[in-house]
Amino acid sequence: MQKGYALSIVLWIVAAMGAIALFLSSLAKERIHIAQGIDNKIKATLKAQESLDLMLFYGSTGKFYINQMLNAQLEDLNISNALYIDGRTVVLNESNVTLTDGGALCNLLFPYGESIGKELGEESVFKESLYDWIDEDTFLQLNGAEDDYYSQVSDNGYESRDKQAIQDVAELGLIKGIDKQKLAPIKKNFLYTWAIRINLTTATDEKLYTLLDLPKETIEELLMLRQTDMMQFITKVNLINSNNETFFELYGFVPSKSLRVEISSKVGNAHAKINATIELHYKNKERWVYKFTVE
Repeated sequence: MQKGYALSIVLWIVAAMGAIALFLSSLAKERIHIAQGIDNKIKATLKAQESLDLMLFYGSTGKFYINQMLNAQLEDLNISNALYIDGRTVVLNESNVTLTDGGALCNLLFPYGESIGKELGEESVFKESLYDWIDEDTFLQLNGAEDDYYSQVSDNGYESRDKQAIQDVAELGLIKGIDKQKLAPIKKNFLYTWAIRINLTTATDEKLYTLLDLPKETIEELLMLRQTDMMQFITKVNLINSNNETFFELYGFVPSKSLRVEISSKVGNAHAKINATIELHYKNKERWVYKFTVE
């Protein structure tokens, strides 16, 4: 009887020890898994940063062409010597890199009502409201708005900024004529840049449809030419708008030295992303990074 009781206790102890061992083994595996995840995250982040550094080297030592940057110095490193700046994604240092010319985006530093208004609301209303928003007088444009209008817009009324440059993308949502629901999903299309004119060679197909007031058949022909014969594309656009002075004030075909950078890397199941804006300018005949902002 006592032997049976003792055996029962031993069996319970063995079972308990087995359960504890199984628990500790599971805990160890979980910790190893967590540690591996952290290690992969660090590696993915470092890979993204290395790709960003390599892209900066491209920009500071290479040359800009119509829709890409070229850098012959990288040929000996077995790295592609061309990076497109028209929003297409390329692989660089095992990371996905997307570069967008600032001239292809809506410019907040030099905001034009014609381009922004077409994408975000009523073009004529926004254009005149934007003028009222940034000027320092109280003269009201026909379709514009000044402090009296904004003080009644909401319970927390506000005044127009009366400054020559928009300070933030969200500020656009405060101006009369803007459709806030349209603003949220396309915030990434805006950038502070010294590129005064919109670059039609690097703008997206959708943006060309929005900006160019042309028949669908003509737009489709231009898009095909842009893919197959860029110089013919430029010639045809110039010909179509030869008598439109306003067009050439707003649009051009030269890449800016401003870039929106999006980099994504993956190691295992870990992901890392870097979003940045870069301004490149010349100093003493050499290009240098003027402004670098990680978002």
